[in-house]
Amino acid sequence: MKKILKILAFPVDWFLFTVLNDDQRKFISTLISDEHKMKVKKIFSGKKLIALNKLHNIKYHLYNLGMQEKGLKELEVFYENATDPYIKRAAAWELVLWHTNQYTKQSAKKALTYIPAASLNVKNKDQLRKVSIIKAECQQKIGENEKAIETINHMLDLKHHPDLYLARANLEESIDSRLRWINKVYAYYNLAPISFSGKKDAITYDDLSTEELKPVQNADSKVSIILPAFNDEVGIQTAINSLLSQTWQNIELLVVDDCSSDDTAKVVQGYVEKDSRVKLLKTPINSGPYVARNIGLKEATGEFLTINDSDDWSHPQKIEIQVKHLIENKQVIANTSEHSRLTEEEIRLYRRGTPGKYIFPNMSSIMFRRQPVLDKLGYWDSVRFAADGEFKRRLLKQFGAKSYVDLKSGPLSLPRQSVQSLTGSSAFGYNGFFKGVRKEYVESLEYYHKQAENLYYSYPQKQRPFPVPEPMWPQREEKPSGIRHFNVVIATDFRKFDATIVNEIKKRKDRCRIGLVSINHYNLELDNQTNEVYRHLVDGDKVQMLVFGESIRCDELVIIDPAVLQYSQVYIPKIEAKEKFVVVNQLPIENGERIYYIDDCVQQFNSYFKSHGIWFPINSTIRKNLTSYFADELTNLTLAEKDWK
Repeated sequence: MKKILKILAFPVDWFLFTVLNDDQRKFISTLISDEHKMKVKKIFSGKKLIALNKLHNIKYHLYNLGMQEKGLKELEVFYENATDPYIKRAAAWELVLWHTNQYTKQSAKKALTYIPAASLNVKNKDQLRKVSIIKAECQQKIGENEKAIETINHMLDLKHHPDLYLARANLEESIDSRLRWINKVYAYYNLAPISFSGKKDAITYDDLSTEELKPVQNADSKVSIILPAFNDEVGIQTAINSLLSQTWQNIELLVVDDCSSDDTAKVVQGYVEKDSRVKLLKTPINSGPYVARNIGLKEATGEFLTINDSDDWSHPQKIEIQVKHLIENKQVIANTSEHSRLTEEEIRLYRRGTPGKYIFPNMSSIMFRRQPVLDKLGYWDSVRFAADGEFKRRLLKQFGAKSYVDLKSGPLSLPRQSVQSLTGSSAFGYNGFFKGVRKEYVESLEYYHKQAENLYYSYPQKQRPFPVPEPMWPQREEKPSGIRHFNVVIATDFRKFDATIVNEIKKRKDRCRIGLVSINHYNLELDNQTNEVYRHLVDGDKVQMLVFGESIRCDELVIIDPAVLQYSQVYIPKIEAKEKFVVVNQLPIENGERIYYIDDCVQQFNSYFKSHGIWFPINSTIRKNLTSYFADELTNLTLAEKDWK
């Protein structure tokens, strides 16, 4: 029977991953029930499924947990040892993406060495296109522009596609040539072409324009557009001009100024005096774009509502296309359009973590039926960033999967990619995966959504529905020199339940302000999320999760389990502590397996916290075995005279 299942599984596997494109696979996924998915999983059980799961977990440790050195080595070993052609190809593709996304000449060269293995025997045209786009990007990075052009032209000879047009545009030196390729995309989607109104030798993002288009007749349904703004006196003019030039003219534009210190409000007031559709609102205190959105939502009067970022240009047909889709599809509650990110000075396309794709859904473009959503869901989560995904999850849970549609619209927005965001990655930013604060936010909201009786959020939000890290608070803590203070910080791998850790938190929380920091084992067998026992203890007040990008000062730093110090991790907050302790709750070798090396852990502790700290055995048994069998490894640390209290 197993042989029969294996024979059946191979053609199914081949069909799914070499014949179907992304959209077809996604569509089939919506048709298959959870029960049938489990049956398919059983068919695919065995070495291939185990290998794919391992690859997934290696990626999670590499990207989400920031174990870059160890994770990359593991990925390379996984690739070298893979014997199944599909698995080896998948691993090669992950190595291509890792090296490409470092954006250096050296890493681009490294990525190119894996391209042959990543494309070997690939029949799926979607995947071949993605590989070719990444290959061309790397070739351009190392100065082989002609080869890059050949790579894209070869794919265009096989089949035209808008992502290939944009890849080709990036390889052109002159703005006119680049524009011709970009406008092939707009022609592909039957959209009006774009142009630049500035002088050819000094064109910038803010020169974006199109020809004047005729307004839609009988545009009876009003669309409210909320535009949150903060210190954007120049860029906001580009956004407002593009929105007032929409073919769907029945709009109200609610600009919500978030206490800007420049002339943003003055610039907007100029538009208010010229066009009755523009209204200027203000936040009472600087709180971030989602509070600004909620203020706008409270004032909105349109049948439909959508968002526009304060410095992003929108195509004149954007509102028309989205609102017509909702009018013609009464069962749909919300939709989005697509976008492509455009660098503000060089006027080139930017992938931003999407492999081999320049056109992708714009979550911030969501347009929804205002009253039904307001009645059932209320408002956006009042955090400073990342609430689009949370809002979407609530919408899907309330109205169902078919109520939300990502339109294949073509790039109806060209979000501005600033020079700063190209050269440096923000600790709180998103680069195609959840890390640090965003990872914690997603885990916290998922825990809340799973048990909440209803998902209606009011505004103003007098009490948080679930705890979030301080960088997301609308009113952030006052902190001298940007440093927050805690009585104690406990750091360990919170994916793994340990009664010692739970007791440590419980006995201190009534008299201390406790910060929790995730420092993780490299363990592919552990669940990827924080154990729910700890999640239940985090209240966002007396017990808070601390994240990468924060600066913390504490009286005590307690590392529970030295094994979490074995491998370097990137996404850890800066911590200064008066006293620093390591609680040894397991020996370096357990059941004949080496769990950690003390010297490595001591060095890593020093790298993180600039000292060795005091090491406490958790009990007399650990102390006896530690001093008896690992004495030669204890020379570089300070071992406490007493066991952990």
